[in-house]
Amino acid sequence: MANLYGLKKFDLNLLIIFACVYRHLSISRAAETLFITPSAVSQSLQRLRNQFNDPLFIRSGKGIAPTDTATRLYARLEKNLYQLEQTLNHAGDIDLRKRFVIYSPQLFITPESSRLIRALYQFPTLQVEHHDLQLMGETVETLLSQRKADLILTLSPHASPETLCQPFQEIEMALVCRQNHPRAAEMTSAKAVRDANFTSYITNDPGVKIFHSQTKKLFPPRTIAFRSDSLMAIIDMINHSDLIGFIPKTVFEHPLFNLNLKVLPVTVPSLMTYIIYSRNRMNTQPFTSLIKTNTAKINKQQLINQPNK
Repeated sequence: MANLYGLKKFDLNLLIIFACVYRHLSISRAAETLFITPSAVSQSLQRLRNQFNDPLFIRSGKGIAPTDTATRLYARLEKNLYQLEQTLNHAGDIDLRKRFVIYSPQLFITPESSRLIRALYQFPTLQVEHHDLQLMGETVETLLSQRKADLILTLSPHASPETLCQPFQEIEMALVCRQNHPRAAEMTSAKAVRDANFTSYITNDPGVKIFHSQTKKLFPPRTIAFRSDSLMAIIDMINHSDLIGFIPKTVFEHPLFNLNLKVLPVTVPSLMTYIIYSRNRMNTQPFTSLIKTNTAKINKQQLINQPNK
């Protein structure tokens, strides 16, 4: 049985700060993760140093490295913190299951993403809530660590000790113009489209930035005449002007959109998408069955598509 009086005299928040510094090996990064100042982190570490009579972290090159005492402390602390988190999660499961929050970028207008959301409807007490990832302005790590999101669909893989990441879907992209574009018949190669006016999607997503870099090499030089952080605005401009641009083929083929667009016969890179979620969510329903079912379907589809590659 724990000595509660002894624990009362010890500030347990110090251990959380210590664990965060150990994971990141950076005082500034730990401060950013915990939303406190670097000075507060340093002061907390000093209190722990006095408690354990050990420096805990020492300078190593441009960063810091844990001492043997710090490594042993973290090895025991990590398991205990995880168990405490699970206890808190279990206590709040009844309320948390009522709302399942998904974040994704606008590019995720695909049958697969819709199928994933529909799979949640088998749980009648669940309310699915969707948010645009780009509009939030918060990192994947922040959304998951603060439990603002249960599941994130993104164009960039993200790995950390607290999260799991797996491929979800490869999105085929297309270069399109409106059907009655005056140059539609002659824009049949990368060279032929260079003089056209392009649209561009504004985002900080590393996956989209890589796509922009790839297309810039394929179509140099090119003129960007219209830029927007709204995919719908870009599609509307292409549909009603002489602009051309890159959009997911699933949007072009979606029955919801009555688009007067033509796919230009040029090779365009695809975009890989990913599912990211917290490790501790794997122990709760409906999350466990959702991930397992989705993973099985994705693996099956990959096997079906493999001979066609």
